[in-house]
Amino acid sequence: MNKYTRLILTVFLLTYVLWSPVASASWFTENLIDPQDGMMDASDYLASARGFLPVPIIITEPAVGYGAGLAVAYFHRPKELDRGQHPHVGPPSISVAFGAKTENGTYLYGGGHSGVWKDDHIRYLGAIAKININMAFYPEGLIGEIVGPEGVDFNIDGAFLMQELKFRIKESNWWLGGGYVYVNADNTFKLNPDMPVDLPDPGFDFTLGALDFFVEYDGRNSTFTPSKGLAAKLKYQSYDDTWGSDFDYDHYSGELFKYIPFGDYSSLGLRLEAEKVSGDVPFFGYPFVDLRGIPAMRYQGQDVVIGEAEYLWGITPRWSVVFFGGFGHTTSIDELETDGRTVAAGGLGFRYRLARKLGLQSGIDIARGPEDTSIYLTVGSAW
Repeated sequence: MNKYTRLILTVFLLTYVLWSPVASASWFTENLIDPQDGMMDASDYLASARGFLPVPIIITEPAVGYGAGLAVAYFHRPKELDRGQHPHVGPPSISVAFGAKTENGTYLYGGGHSGVWKDDHIRYLGAIAKININMAFYPEGLIGEIVGPEGVDFNIDGAFLMQELKFRIKESNWWLGGGYVYVNADNTFKLNPDMPVDLPDPGFDFTLGALDFFVEYDGRNSTFTPSKGLAAKLKYQSYDDTWGSDFDYDHYSGELFKYIPFGDYSSLGLRLEAEKVSGDVPFFGYPFVDLRGIPAMRYQGQDVVIGEAEYLWGITPRWSVVFFGGFGHTTSIDELETDGRTVAAGGLGFRYRLARKLGLQSGIDIARGPEDTSIYLTVGSAW
């Protein structure tokens, strides 16, 4: 599940948790109480969602700090399908306008659309946004000795555009697709304000343009919180001046997810991901270890491999405890004088089955990495 899809899913689910108390008691009972066990459940409400919904956004990424925002999502009425001819039922088409800000000054606003067309044989994903991101990267060598273990703060201020289209191969679980990403922004390195001399912050403006192609397989039993099945994806991105990029490089990535059920409510998830870049890569374009407990861009490499396991232990039909842990390995980046590293992170959390019929769970994770402990809000799958 890519990050934009995860955003749409997150804002969708938080609506029912945080906005439902304002509804009347009878409406709440009819729409958000499961008659099977008398517990809160959003299955029927999710299945019948139509029209405009105001949605709160909660951000817990440690690289940018805690934050909040608001989205207004519009759920399009899905077409009724003949399940005999079309066994696949895709997610609803959603249009969304959003804005959010975090405690370190990072903010974004924009809009997007997730469309499901031709009886779920074509899926579209697109977004356009204004972005202002404050983060840090962590070089080694001479630069690392100067800036210290806190890294180099930087700001990227600009505009972002993303377009993706994929096509189902007949009635199978296989997809072929492609997309385009464009960024036009200014980058500014933030110098230490305690330096004895007053120097202007260095920076540069840039554009990024990438054309990508991918093949994908999705045989999971749920796109929300899978407990059985396999998903995989191979993707190639070309950053080139032909597509409007100031940096010319290639980005290869692959991911594999396997889910194994244990009984009715427990499951084991396994994740393996790999990325590689080559060419004229900007410092923020190198892949990084993406694990709960490790901030984004903390450990970058020319090549990155990530492995992670997650076990959901169903204590009751509604409540689960989750245990997770993984590792990430990076190779050296000669241009940044960065050595390869192997790091690990893990933790535990809990889940509540918010939509029984869809197998959808949400909850909170507490993760420990090499430096810090972080808290994550998880809606659907953490991956």
